[in-house]
Amino acid sequence: MKRILGFIVISILLINACGPTLESSQKTWNSNLKAIKQLKSEYPVFTPFIDQKLADAKKVWDEVQGISEEEVKLDKMVEANRILSGGSIGNLRNMKSKIKELKREEENILKQQIDSTLKDKANTARTNARLAIQKAESVLAMSQAEFDLSSVSSKIDLAYSGLEDAKREVSIVAGLIKEVNDKIQAEKNKKELDIKAQQEKEEKAKADIKCEYCGTMNKFDRTKCKSCGAPLPKKQ
Repeated sequence: MKRILGFIVISILLINACGPTLESSQKTWNSNLKAIKQLKSEYPVFTPFIDQKLADAKKVWDEVQGISEEEVKLDKMVEANRILSGGSIGNLRNMKSKIKELKREEENILKQQIDSTLKDKANTARTNARLAIQKAESVLAMSQAEFDLSSVSSKIDLAYSGLEDAKREVSIVAGLIKEVNDKIQAEKNKKELDIKAQQEKEEKAKADIKCEYCGTMNKFDRTKCKSCGAPLPKKQ
């Protein structure tokens, strides 16, 4: 029982040690503020949307100053950081890297040997990936005239979810291609091994036979030793 209790205590300590702390949350906040500043510089059209999220986060963060209980304080800090890194703002922050990731995976399909049974699926997945990328890039390239604070969040989320759906489809197709190619390669390897085994068998069958009595080497088709006349061993 003591061992079990000790294990539980250690587990709780380890879980807490891996979670956010006041210090790590402060560092995350500083990092988020830098990222938000960079985001506004990279996508100036989205400034009103970004400022709105920043204001929401700062409102929660400012509440931390009047809290003395560490656990409650930490929860507020985590919540404030989540506002700047999750949801639509998080999708906007990660959109470009998600596009690059999808492009890379879509291009990898082109490098594969695609079986005829999977060509339609592969072409569909690649088409959907390109459409998702185009949609996401058009959102990132949104003009001032196209920007609408009331709908921009949904546009970001739809574009990002489109990238995720396309990536999932591409990954599934890539997995199927690999599975088929692995099977084809395995069959090819087996065929090569069978051919090699057959060649070795034929070479062994035509190899000279050594007489067990006098040691003379005889042709594979002889049944008696050419030197002493003793019967030669039969080949297996």
